[in-house]
Amino acid sequence: MYETPGLELLSTIIYIILIFASVILSVMGSMIILTFLTRRQIDVKEEIAYNQNIGIALVLSSFIWTIGGMCLESVKPIMNEWYNTWASGITFKSALTFAAGILGAMLNALIIGAITVYLALKILMVLIKDIDEWEEIKQGNIAVAIVISVTVIVVGMFFESIVSYIVINIFRF
Repeated sequence: MYETPGLELLSTIIYIILIFASVILSVMGSMIILTFLTRRQIDVKEEIAYNQNIGIALVLSSFIWTIGGMCLESVKPIMNEWYNTWASGITFKSALTFAAGILGAMLNALIIGAITVYLALKILMVLIKDIDEWEEIKQGNIAVAIVISVTVIVVGMFFESIVSYIVINIFRF
């Protein structure tokens, strides 16, 4: 693909680093979002590790899945731009612009993911207003956790394309 054999290796390393950054961002962001949404009434780590609360684990997993999907959708355009930048030659200015774009794309994915999760849950909670979802999940109601998890994942699937579109527009130099 490239005239320089080391460039493919470098591109692969950058791609792996971006994937790891996406995973870290997804997990950390999901923990923060879940803590925020439950108004700190639920200690996520304690519920999962000590109380073995499957409901909390399901909801946290859906957040990680949703935000992770959005981060992955932001990595694809980044790597496309990386290939285009190297094909046309890279300068120090374009390298700095590229690095700033990476930060912007990852923050974009996290923010849109957080908003998506928040809105999905708020809409669901308005529709079933007679139930205190977080208290039910804390008490081990897996059915409520499954409904919340599926809602978050489905709404996230719709918003993934928006993340990709925004990142593509960020990377227009």
